[in-house]
Amino acid sequence: MWKHRVSGVKAFYVIWIALLLSFTASGITRFGLSVWVFDETRDPQAFSTLLFFATIPVAVGSIFAGPIADRWDRRNVLIVSNISASLPTVAIMGLYFVGQLQLWHLYVALFINGITSAFLLPTLDASIRVLVPSDKLAQASGLSQMVQSLGTIIAPPLAGVLLIEAGLGLIFVLDFVTVIAAALILWVVTIPQSPRVLDLEAKNVWQDLGFGLRYIKSQAGFVFLIGFLTLVIFAQSFVYALTGPLVLSFASETALGWVYGAFGVGGLIGAILISVTGGMRPRMYGILLSAMGMGITAILVSLRPEVMWILLGVFGFGMAMSALITLNRTIYQEHAAPEVLGRIFAFRVIVGVSAQALGLLLAGHLAAAVFEPAMLETGSLSPIFGDVLGVGVGRGAALLTLLTGLAIVILTTLCALIPALRRLEDTLPGGLKSSVKG
Repeated sequence: MWKHRVSGVKAFYVIWIALLLSFTASGITRFGLSVWVFDETRDPQAFSTLLFFATIPVAVGSIFAGPIADRWDRRNVLIVSNISASLPTVAIMGLYFVGQLQLWHLYVALFINGITSAFLLPTLDASIRVLVPSDKLAQASGLSQMVQSLGTIIAPPLAGVLLIEAGLGLIFVLDFVTVIAAALILWVVTIPQSPRVLDLEAKNVWQDLGFGLRYIKSQAGFVFLIGFLTLVIFAQSFVYALTGPLVLSFASETALGWVYGAFGVGGLIGAILISVTGGMRPRMYGILLSAMGMGITAILVSLRPEVMWILLGVFGFGMAMSALITLNRTIYQEHAAPEVLGRIFAFRVIVGVSAQALGLLLAGHLAAAVFEPAMLETGSLSPIFGDVLGVGVGRGAALLTLLTGLAIVILTTLCALIPALRRLEDTLPGGLKSSVKG
């Protein structure tokens, strides 16, 4: 039998490589399916609904992910999650090859995939604290964020090429093979559990999660961090959902792949900057600056129906968002007790992903039912915004993106004007030693 001998910082890097493979494979599949659905329906609402079903189950799965990551062997959690996430892909692959694939099949498969994938990030983020020295947490958090960013860079352009050259079939096969490879890589690591100084009377997942929620509520700074990030992610989901219909209204699937790839490149650079520099201190300054950058770049994305212009705007948006999420995560890792981190990150994912899923669904509905008709040549909003954004197909999505960017700028400005929020970290515990109280 294989002896698990990779531990510490080396284990972190092995896990990082495995999850990079997993996230890249999943990203290729999601992108391929979303473009296939839009090509079949030409409906922004169908496009965003597919993204919704790829997103909301992450919140459902995270209900169980946090307690399990704090109590179970984290290596096994990562392995089982990767293998389970591949099973819906196998089912969809079979339906596709026999010519029976329908839209509702995709919704079901993505829902199951999202639930199983929900265990990956909380488990990774909770593991960083026990694998990496405390003075390297920000750098490791940046690398953790890079997993998603690199996947976003590689997946859309590759998926765009594969769709044109080989179709969905090869994408399904690649997804399955890559996820299995990731599970085999994870087999060689060992992850120590945090000390079980937990709420020992908690007998089930709801009590376990409730204990994590009480811990968060005991620190007003943590409550604000989750609330602010949730609002920003809600707004971000509008930009992400609307970019697809916006670009496909005048360009090809390949162009959209490069645009989403630029989002990933921006995210990668943002994560690298935090990983190399350790991030701005106080962390809240960096978070507020990053949020402001997201708002400004969202506004820029909306102004011109040109691939390069949108690509540059999405690049900046991804970089700012990556820095914001990384710094937000770092505050928890620096100030929260390690044995409750799994539940903290799970709750953070639950509220964040729920907001993201709601935003995806709402963005598609608003674009299709309200803003797109209003920005046609005879639409009610075209006389007001037409001179700035232009009129026609896709400009309703552009207007909604513009309003979203303005909302982020206003929210961030209001928060930055409150001194207590700028100095939020001063109110939090050091977190280097356990301070959990039931």
